[in-house]
Amino acid sequence: MKKLADFARLSARQVLKKRMRVFLTAFGIAIGIAAVVGMVSFGEGIRHQAIETIKEQSDLTLIEVTGSVRDETVIPITESKVSLIREIPHVEAAGPVYRVSFSTLHQTYIDVLGISAEDLRVLFTPVFSAGDLYPAGSNQVVIGHELAEKLQKYEGIRQGDLFTAIIRDYAPNGAPSDRKLAIRSGGTLREREDQLDSLLIMDRDTIHALSNESVPYNAVYVRVDNPENVLTVAGGIQSLGLTANGAFRQIETVNRFMDLVILFLSIFAAISLVVGALMIVNTMVMSVYERTREIGVSMALGASQRDVVTLILIECLYIGMIGGVLGDLLGILFSYVINTAGKAYLISQTGELFSAFARYDLALVTPEILLSGFLVAVILSLVSGIYPALQAARLNPVEAIRHT
Repeated sequence: MKKLADFARLSARQVLKKRMRVFLTAFGIAIGIAAVVGMVSFGEGIRHQAIETIKEQSDLTLIEVTGSVRDETVIPITESKVSLIREIPHVEAAGPVYRVSFSTLHQTYIDVLGISAEDLRVLFTPVFSAGDLYPAGSNQVVIGHELAEKLQKYEGIRQGDLFTAIIRDYAPNGAPSDRKLAIRSGGTLREREDQLDSLLIMDRDTIHALSNESVPYNAVYVRVDNPENVLTVAGGIQSLGLTANGAFRQIETVNRFMDLVILFLSIFAAISLVVGALMIVNTMVMSVYERTREIGVSMALGASQRDVVTLILIECLYIGMIGGVLGDLLGILFSYVINTAGKAYLISQTGELFSAFARYDLALVTPEILLSGFLVAVILSLVSGIYPALQAARLNPVEAIRHT
């Protein structure tokens, strides 16, 4: 350890002797790091804006589970599957549902969701503009805001009215037959801006009783305790052979897309890193050449090839550390320019189209990005110093001492 500390002091002394040369070399690395930090921060900023928008417009804690097909085998949603879903950690509630279609006497088609009143209350927290939830086993229904307006406009059906729904069945030979069902509008939902706005909702057991045979559930709605746990719960659902969908799929798509964007931006920015690496190679080769006699004397006095390589690489380490710190500082400055001048220019050119950008930074600098930039600078410097270090270690001590 003492020997390594001595090497560190000797290398630091060499760096201080050539301060301007070292600074210019480190600055070359810093430009590349700043470009990478700036581009990655810009990509992360766009990713953050997209995800926050999805969070504001969607319910991330709600998962819709459906059956799937694997190896040409249909995996239905049964009561046992629902029980297993409820046992998954972080699942607050899970409600199985039936989906059917009715029509009115005037041929207005209605999508129907069959769900128990308690599951509807826990999973969706409905707010009513009129009426209330339906009793279990009744023909009373809850109507979504958009559907209620449609039925009132085209059918004259208002809150509390009793009306007739047509249920179409098909015989084994494919012949259709219709049944009539009297249902009453017991409640109307306030506008939610989700799928419930266009649905007629009634008791799940009532829907099941209308079927001539036992059928599996069409879906299960799952409420997760926290958005951070949605992907974990979705993985548990998929392990049961079922399909999980929800707003989190949009986030996955955004992440995949932005990963590609950041990768391409980083590739172009990394070109300057290559230039910086070549500057380090050139600087260290010149340093070795200038110190050939000094290195030869050191080797003649007992310094091993490993000692020489260590000394050169520690110098490169110092250059990388200086370049990493400068690069992070320049990257922060670059991101600041994007967040001030860049955002102002974008909003002035696009108007209300991208007014949402005013709420967030275009470039999002995180500690992880800065740490990664610093480590890249250090590693790149060490790699760039390998050739000069080996070149110095291979010097013949006798010939090196004669060098003038």
